[in-house]
Amino acid sequence: MKKILVIGITILVTGCTTGIRDLDLENKQFEATYNVDSTRGLDSADRARFQLTKTIYSFGENGVGTKHAQVGMLSTDSTFKWAIEGDKGESLRINKDRYLVKEQSKGYRLMTDSTMLILRLQNP
Repeated sequence: MKKILVIGITILVTGCTTGIRDLDLENKQFEATYNVDSTRGLDSADRARFQLTKTIYSFGENGVGTKHAQVGMLSTDSTFKWAIEGDKGESLRINKDRYLVKEQSKGYRLMTDSTMLILRLQNP
C-alpha cells in the first residue's frame, strides 16, 4: 500500500507544472521582442520604434534588473523591479506592468491585454 501511495504522489508532483520561479530568471539575460496591439493607444510611430529597438532584460537578484535598449547607435540603460506573482508563478510583474507568463522554447511569452513580450534566453 505504501509503495502505491509513493508512486501516486510522485506522479502528481512530476505531472504538475510549477510555473515560473525566481531562479528561472535570476542572473540571466533575455532578448525581448514586442508585439503591440495598435488599437490600444499606440500610433504607427510608436509601433515602429518598438520594432527597431533591440532590448535586453537582465534579471538580477532581489527583484532588481537592468533593461538595455538600443536603437541604431543610441542606447539607454534603466533599472526595473520584478517579481513573480500568483500561487503557481503564473505571472510576472515588471515595474507596474503585470504579464501572464507562458513558457516556450528557450524563453517565455509575457502577455497583457495589449502587449505580447517574447523573452529569449541569451547564451543558455
